[in-house]
Parts: sequence; structure tokens; C-alpha cells
Amino acid sequence: MTFCTEVRQQTDAYWQASFEHPFVKGIVEGTLPLENFKYYMLQDAYYLKHYTKVLALAAAKAEHDEDIQYFLRTAQMIHDAELELHRTTFATLGVTEEEIAQFQPAPAAYNYICHMYQTVHNEDVPAAFAAILPCPWLYVEIGQLYKAYKPSEPLYAQWLALYSSDDFLHMLDGQKNMMDRFATQHPKRDELAHHFMKSCYYEWQFWEMSWTLQNWTEGVYPYELTSHL
Repeated sequence: MTFCTEVRQQTDAYWQASFEHPFVKGIVEGTLPLENFKYYMLQDAYYLKHYTKVLALAAAKAEHDEDIQYFLRTAQMIHDAELELHRTTFATLGVTEEEIAQFQPAPAAYNYICHMYQTVHNEDVPAAFAAILPCPWLYVEIGQLYKAYKPSEPLYAQWLALYSSDDFLHMLDGQKNMMDRFATQHPKRDELAHHFMKSCYYEWQFWEMSWTLQNWTEGVYPYELTSHL
């Protein structure tokens, strides 16, 4: 059994929770309140900005030219495709410069980024790749699973079209082959699986964060924290 097949099976509960999450279902069915989508896009733009930095750090640590080129190409692709989607969506949603300037990452987004930075700084390149792979993999699976859906909200249709595209599906095949190559040569396969699992958890938490409009003052303690701030 390949590493990717194994970790995909081990973490399936997180994947199924993502597929059936009301936030995801709200996008593909066109019923998600735009307030939640706006919140998500702001958090996701923050995440992707740091994701590209993690890719650049991985490129700096990589020893083989093909791996260096992959990390750099992927960072550029995210900048050109996904972040462009965010820019056009911000305009449609009326996101102001003031909102962007005052933006604060929610706990789940912040924790996810910290996990990836910790891995790329303190572990090797295969471990860093195991931590960043669940993101594109999950989005492609969501795109393929709901490819036939036609959400009435244009922003949601655009989002689904991006992640169900053949380009993303083809890219994922190469990413999984790369991960399997890393795992075959790695002395601590279980540690790679652990980094992968953590990111699967955080992917699920990202939907939950966006569904509940998570912030730093609500739902943290059993008493009314906001009255003390």
C-alpha cells in the first residue's frame, strides 16, 4: 500500500466530515449566507499568503532540483490562480481596504498556519510536504465529488469550477506521486503520517471556523469573556 493510500484511509473521518460539513454543502447547494463566505475568503487569503511562504521555505531546504522547481511553481500558481480568485471575490463582496487592514486571523486559521511553519522550520522537506498536501488534495476531492452541482450563487459556482478543474486534478496526481516518493525514502514514515493527520484535522476546523464565524472572544470560556475585554 502506498503512503498516500494509507494516510487517506487513516484520516477518512476528517475527510467525510469535510464533505458533509454544512459550510461546504452550503457552497455547492448555493445556500450558504454570503456573510460566511466573505469571512471564509478573508481567512483563506491569509492562509494562502502564508502557504506560499511555506512553499518558498521548503524550496530553500530542498536538495533536488525537481523538488525546488515544484515548490516554486506551486507558489506562483497559487498566487496567480487562487489569490486572483480572492481579489475578484473581494471586489464582488464589497470588502473594503479598512476591513483588510483590520483583519485578524481566527484561532483555527492561526493554528493551522503555525502547524505548517513549525513543520517546515523544524522538520525536513518530506515532513513539510506531508503537512501541506491535505489542503490541495481535499479541495480537489470536494471539487470532483460535487462537480455536477450548479450553485445559483455565481461566487459559489466560480469557487466550485476552480477546484473541480482538470488542471487541479492533474496537479494532484503529481503531488501524490511526490509524497509517495518522499515516504519511500524516509526513515520515519509514522511521523509523516502524523503531520498529514494534523493538517486534515485543521482543514475540517477551517470549515467549522467559517460556519460559526469563530473569533477570539466567543465560546472560549464558560463565562462571558467579552465583558472583561
